[in-house]
Amino acid sequence: MAVDKTDQDPHRENDEVEGRLAEVADEEAQLLDGEDFEQFELDDTSRPAPSQEHAASRQPRLRGSWVRRRTPRWLAFLHGPDPPKVHSIKPLFPSLQELPARWLEKAFPRRWQRGVLLVLFLAAWAASLAVPLILGKGTATDASGAAIRHVDCVDTLWRRNNECGLDGVDCRPFSNTSFAFRCPADCASVRVLNPHHVGREDVNFRPLVIGGADGSPYRGDSFLCGAAIHAGVIDDATGGCAVATLIGEYYQYFASPSHGIDSIPFDSYFPLSFTVTADPTVHCTAPDPRWTVSLPLSLLFTTLLSLTTTSAPLFFFTTFTAVFTHVALISDPPNLSTPTTTALLPALISRLTARLLPALACATLIYLTAARRTLHPLPATAALTRTLLWLLPFWLGALSNRTLEPLIPIARLNPPDLAAQPGAIPALALLAALVAALAACQARTLHREGRLPAYLALYAALAAALALLAAAPPVLRLNLHLRLHHYLLALLLLPGTAAQTRVSMVCQGLLLGLFGADGGFGGRVLPEVVAPLVRRLGEGEGEGEGGGLGIWFKWRPLREGAEMVEGWPVEGISVLVNDVERFRGWFAERPLEEQVFGWVRRAGRVVADEYFRFGFLTEGGRALDYTEAGTWFVNGSWSQGAGYW
Repeated sequence: MAVDKTDQDPHRENDEVEGRLAEVADEEAQLLDGEDFEQFELDDTSRPAPSQEHAASRQPRLRGSWVRRRTPRWLAFLHGPDPPKVHSIKPLFPSLQELPARWLEKAFPRRWQRGVLLVLFLAAWAASLAVPLILGKGTATDASGAAIRHVDCVDTLWRRNNECGLDGVDCRPFSNTSFAFRCPADCASVRVLNPHHVGREDVNFRPLVIGGADGSPYRGDSFLCGAAIHAGVIDDATGGCAVATLIGEYYQYFASPSHGIDSIPFDSYFPLSFTVTADPTVHCTAPDPRWTVSLPLSLLFTTLLSLTTTSAPLFFFTTFTAVFTHVALISDPPNLSTPTTTALLPALISRLTARLLPALACATLIYLTAARRTLHPLPATAALTRTLLWLLPFWLGALSNRTLEPLIPIARLNPPDLAAQPGAIPALALLAALVAALAACQARTLHREGRLPAYLALYAALAAALALLAAAPPVLRLNLHLRLHHYLLALLLLPGTAAQTRVSMVCQGLLLGLFGADGGFGGRVLPEVVAPLVRRLGEGEGEGEGGGLGIWFKWRPLREGAEMVEGWPVEGISVLVNDVERFRGWFAERPLEEQVFGWVRRAGRVVADEYFRFGFLTEGGRALDYTEAGTWFVNGSWSQGAGYW
């Protein structure tokens, strides 16, 4: 009997169709499983091109069963969910955020028109930087026609340790000289970051301004700009010009607080002193334009670029170059000036050109490994989100000398400096907790996207490399010491921000800014030459004999193994008296045990306590760090301190 097809059970027919579809799906799954796909890359070459529905197009590659099958069960959770969940930002008010880009495309519909507009845009930005730079860093003259010297916040007339040579001959003249100089803004907060000898004290982590109470002279190794601010001659907020007059030897430098700087006392004599005065005939062409002119213009140009461009590479590399240039020339330029520098701009431009190409090479690596995942699929509907969450933190990191460093009392991470800096240890603990929390957040993001194993392997390799560098003997390290600068730490952390989340954008922008903040100093290798921290002569290696008018020093032979200090050959000995080198003896001419140094108080000089320090000389006459100070008192008695030689 024939059965009418219209009388068949529809549920049975649906079951048969679903069964056939399931068989087809199983076959496709087997084919895909045989492909053994892996997802252990750090780039996004597998991501489809973005479209209007960019979130839906960012589908992850299938993880290969080969890796999953060979992963121990106790590590299987590292691969994350299957399938992975790739993050994508859903912007707020997308129609409002894309208005600038829409307007630009409507006003300039052709690509060549937008290209010409970009060239004009960049030329206008360059001009906005060039004019203040020429006015602030170019050549200027005083009323007599002499060039006004450009000095930096840390410039001094006397160099540290023995760099002025025996009796300070390389830092002459000491007196009967005056000159006009110009200081940048914000020098009052600049501190010395290496111990600086001032009599019996080692000054660190404070402005190096010695003396100056009630208009009295300053010691010759004081910061020139700090002294000018302390004297009230220039304003710290704007910078300005002043006149320094060298008056030679002076005795008894009294301290006083003035204009935000607490000066340092010194109770003996020094061969070079100076006073700072204002001269109404000396006029700076313009106040320091860094914060009033250049920074607002750079912020404006980068913000306009962020709101109007839809190209991630164009936005990233243009912004990076602009910020790097701004830091190197404007906000935190390197210290290339000396008290004799009259034209600073050519030196700054030369340094920028030398640093920019290596920095762009690093930026390319950063873009390929981190920033492309964060910025590339971001449409015009998220332009304001990118500006607030990526560009703003980028600027905050790049301007760390004004935004972060005043809030974080950490200059160096080695234990002695941490102990010497007030509040450094609590601040370090707080920073470590914050970094750990952000790292956990980023690890969760990478885990959900199925990329956590690759990044764990990357950071394990980086940690192993750093451990090998730190543990290598001095001979293999070529006498280099491992020092991690802030920009290197930023580079190490940047790969972990390769995701499109709001937290990732903020962290990536801030870390990239910290790398860009090294605009004037970049290009250094990971290990850096660092002199030994303290090399004391050792108990019994030196002895002094005091008298009423003179004191003599002699030394015992070098102990076995003392011919090298931290990999540096010991070639001589140096003696500082009141922080001026007064003796230099070479072991090639006479062994240490035959060296004798005598110091006699000259008639007619004001009698005061005198301070002696001893240090070994290495190649080229460079002194290793000196000992603590021994004191020869006015009454002729001698105190060598806590048994250090």
